[in-house]
Amino acid sequence: MKTGKPTRLSEKLNAELDTIRQGYAASMASQLESFRTELTDIASDARRTIETDIRFFLNDSKSELQRRSETIRRWLTISPWVIVGLITVWIASMMAASFFWTVHLTRSELTEMGLTRIERPEGTWLILDPSKTRLRTCTMGGQSITCIRIEEN
Repeated sequence: MKTGKPTRLSEKLNAELDTIRQGYAASMASQLESFRTELTDIASDARRTIETDIRFFLNDSKSELQRRSETIRRWLTISPWVIVGLITVWIASMMAASFFWTVHLTRSELTEMGLTRIERPEGTWLILDPSKTRLRTCTMGGQSITCIRIEEN
């Protein structure tokens, strides 16, 4: 008959061991619950951080895309006129450069040959330099014409 108290040494050891096991099991369960709670909190914080970062990135990307779209729309509105204006300016500047280059070459070529061109209201005069040019009468194609002979040095 048992009185509630272990009588044998093995029963005493088994009872103490069972008490220790129950304490460890309760401690382990408490630690596991604490770990589960902390891990849940960490995961929730990480999820909130990721959601916030993604929301910020999407809003920033959206505003950047809207800004670029507006810039493209503005350039598409202005651009044809800008292009036409630039082409017109380019053509005009090429024509002016061509004109000035032709005038420069013509004047330097005439001066090199001993001729001077003078423009007056009544007409344009071509003056011969006597040291470089001679006025002659030439025959070309059976006709007699006035020629300017250029003396090469």
